[in-house]
Amino acid sequence: MKLNVAAVALACPTEVGFDEAMPLLNQTVDAMKSQGINCENVGVVMHSLETVREAAEKLKTTNADVLMICIATWSEDHHLLDLLSYVDMPLILRAYPAFDTGSLCCAHQIGAVFRDIGKTCEFVYGYADDLECVKETKTIVTAYALKNSMNETRVGAIGGRVKGMTEIAYDEFSIKQKLGSRVVNLDEKEMTEKVNAISDEEAKALLEEKKDILKPCKITSTCESMLESIKYYKALKDLAKEYELQALSVKCYTTYMGKICLGYSLLAEEGIVASCEGDVTNALTMKLLYDLSGKPINNTDLLYLDDEANTILFAHCGSSGFSIAEGEVELAPVRLMECGVCTKFLVKPGKVTAVNICGHGDEFRLSFMVGDAVPCGMEFPGNPVKIKYEKPVSQINKEIMKNGIGHHWMVAYGDFSEELKYFCKINNILVYEI
Repeated sequence: MKLNVAAVALACPTEVGFDEAMPLLNQTVDAMKSQGINCENVGVVMHSLETVREAAEKLKTTNADVLMICIATWSEDHHLLDLLSYVDMPLILRAYPAFDTGSLCCAHQIGAVFRDIGKTCEFVYGYADDLECVKETKTIVTAYALKNSMNETRVGAIGGRVKGMTEIAYDEFSIKQKLGSRVVNLDEKEMTEKVNAISDEEAKALLEEKKDILKPCKITSTCESMLESIKYYKALKDLAKEYELQALSVKCYTTYMGKICLGYSLLAEEGIVASCEGDVTNALTMKLLYDLSGKPINNTDLLYLDDEANTILFAHCGSSGFSIAEGEVELAPVRLMECGVCTKFLVKPGKVTAVNICGHGDEFRLSFMVGDAVPCGMEFPGNPVKIKYEKPVSQINKEIMKNGIGHHWMVAYGDFSEELKYFCKINNILVYEI
C-alpha cells in the first residue's frame, strides 16, 4: 500500500524563523522520503490569504491521504481555517523545537481552535530529521491510507453465511459505517453457473497456465478434483472482475468445502483476498491486513493452547497463499469430507499479527495480538501456524472470552499494533489489544 502525504509550511513574516520556513519544509519532506513515504512538497509557505489559496490549488491536484502542516513559526491561526474552506482533508500539525520561533505554542493554539470547530488533527513534535518523528508520521499516514483503501473496497458475499455460526452474521450498516466498505451480495448460482460453463478442456488449459506455481506441489487430490477446483478459481476470479471486488467470502461449509480452497490460494497471490464459511467481516479483515503487509493472509481458527510452551495453534482447512509456505506444498483433499483440493503446507516463521473483527453497531470491535510464528508440524491438516506470545496464553484465553471475541483469526506477517490502533481510533472502532 502506497503512503501519500502532502506537506505545506505555515509561518509569519514578522516572527523569528520565517526565512527558515522553506528549508524546514524541505528537510521534513526529505526525511519522510528517506523512510519510504511518498511525500509531495507543495512548496508554499502560507502567511496570507493569497498564499493559502496558492497552496489549496496545488493540493487539489495531489492524491495525498494526509496533509502535513509544517509550523515553522507562530502564525495567525485563521490561515488554516481559510485553507479548510478550500481543502478539507486529514491533517498532521508538525511542530519543531525552538525557544524563539513559537512553533510549538502555535500548534497548541491551532489544536484548541480545531477542537472547538470539531476538526480532528494529529500532532507530531520534533526536529525535521528526527526518525522517530518520521516513524510516528508513517503510522498515522498508514492508518489514513488504510481508511481510504477500505472505503474503496467491495466484498462479494456469495451465498450468505454458514448456518450455526451466528457470531459471523455480517452487519452491512456497521461495515459501511466503521470500515467504509460495501458488501455485494451474490447468489451462489452466479458462481456455480460460471463453473458449469467451463469445459474440462478449458480447465486443463488453466492448470497448464498455473504450472509454475502448481507443478512443484505434491498432488494427492484426484485429477477430477483438480479440474473442478480450477473451474471454481476461474469462476471466482471472473466474479471479482465483473463486480469489481477486492475481497470474497463463500459459504463453503459444507456444500463447497474443498472445492474453492485452491482458488482462494491462487487468488491470494493475485491480491484478491477470500475468507471461509461466509465470514464477510473477516474477508475485510484479510483485506485490511493485506494492505498493511503486502503478503497473503492466513485464514485460521484458534484451536489449541500449550501452556508449557506458551504457544497457540491456529489453523484452518488450507487456502492460504503459496508465498507464505515453508517447504513442500501438498494439494490434498479437505479434511472431514475427503474431497476437493486444499493447499496444505507449514508456514514461515516470523513476527505475526492475528486479528479478529466482529460485532455490530457500537459493539463493532477489532481485536489483535502480536507474537512470533515458530516451527510446528502438520498438527492440523491445512496451514497451521503456532504463535508464541510474551503474555501467558492462559490469560489470552480468558481475555478472548471476557471481550466476546470470535473464533476466526486472520494472521499477517509483521507487527501492525500501532497502525491498527490508529485505524480504529479514526474510524471509531472498539479495539482490544490482547
